Amino acid sequence: MRATPPLPRRASVAFALGPFRLPDAPVRRTEGNGRMSRRHGPGHFTEDPYAQIVSPHGIPVDDLVSVLQKAIRRSEVDNAVLAAYEMCTTSPDVAEHLWRRLRLIAVEDVGTGLPLAPVLIETLHRNFEARPGGDWMMACHAVRLLATAPKDRTASEHADWVATMVERGDALVEVPDHAHCVHTKAGQELGRGLTQWWENGARVHDELPGAEHRFRDELIRLHREDETENGTEPPPSRWTRTD
Repeated sequence: MRATPPLPRRASVAFALGPFRLPDAPVRRTEGNGRMSRRHGPGHFTEDPYAQIVSPHGIPVDDLVSVLQKAIRRSEVDNAVLAAYEMCTTSPDVAEHLWRRLRLIAVEDVGTGLPLAPVLIETLHRNFEARPGGDWMMACHAVRLLATAPKDRTASEHADWVATMVERGDALVEVPDHAHCVHTKAGQELGRGLTQWWENGARVHDELPGAEHRFRDELIRLHREDETENGTEPPPSRWTRTD
């Protein structure tokens, strides 16, 4: 097995007692990187600027990002943490890119498997930045949290499907009749007021069991009385000019 070269001093880490110091500048690769044409699907074939940067151990940063995300997807905790550490010790910019990627993974790959993951990652990021040079343990914990969480990629799949279908001209949002309520010009032209909104526009599906609606019922009664007497014409806005 090939021995792993030691970390440079500028990227040293105090695991137990203190923060690590990020290197001042990343190392850039000398070879070029081709650009693939983009077709249906946001951002899959765009050129990654991090492809031109290598870590202290000579690993291209775009490879590290790919390893990080795929290891988290596959619950390969150790390799995901190693990829995160390599990113953290490359440069402050690459360390920040790690956190951008973790925020994405929390939604794209974990999703409803751990609904509070985006909030937890944001909190850990703030704690990471609270220590000068960054607190590696916070980044490590964030990666472990995502790698061990139940996974749900349906938001990513849904987002890409919608973008692809709309760009192809195969899908477009529908505007159903119930969307035309008192809050829209079309709804006001149809004579729909607050009674219709409380009866129809405010309707929810998948409601919590046992919801009690006495206030809604009372509002419907009050608005129906008002609209019977005064109609559904909206009252003048305080911004309406009278001169």
